[in-house]
Amino acid sequence: MTLNVKLTPLGETNMQSFNTIKLLAAVDRELLEQRCFSFFECLADQSLDKAMAYIDPHARLTLGGDLRAMPFYGARNGADAIRAAFREILIEYDVLHQDIRDVLLDGDRAVVRRVCRMRHRGTGKVMNVDFCDWIQFQDGLMSELIFVPDTLPLVELVA
Repeated sequence: MTLNVKLTPLGETNMQSFNTIKLLAAVDRELLEQRCFSFFECLADQSLDKAMAYIDPHARLTLGGDLRAMPFYGARNGADAIRAAFREILIEYDVLHQDIRDVLLDGDRAVVRRVCRMRHRGTGKVMNVDFCDWIQFQDGLMSELIFVPDTLPLVELVA
């Protein structure tokens, strides 16, 4: 497969068409899929520094779900805010086991379905929690992440 990409001098903007972006992502499909697996493995292993290596410094993280189960619900912008959000989650929850069910890629976007066996550190309760996570890549790094857990098990963990 040959790519015809016009290079511009340093300092000029390089506006790529949507088709070119999709083609570049198709070439790196295996790389993006591997980055998804590695990123979530790092999070489950509580290797926050390794996980952050996959995230763009200007990325946006949105934690969805129910405010009762996730007091850190909402959006975070930038690497420092994202690191703080992940730290809060790791303080409250312990991932005992993680099973990544699917990684679906479409161009520079991915959807990851996973199931985590989680323990709430405060109550000691253990349950399986389903997640559906949306990820946008830019230049090989995660530039937008949206994590949406099944909130019922999370509410039951904290009750």
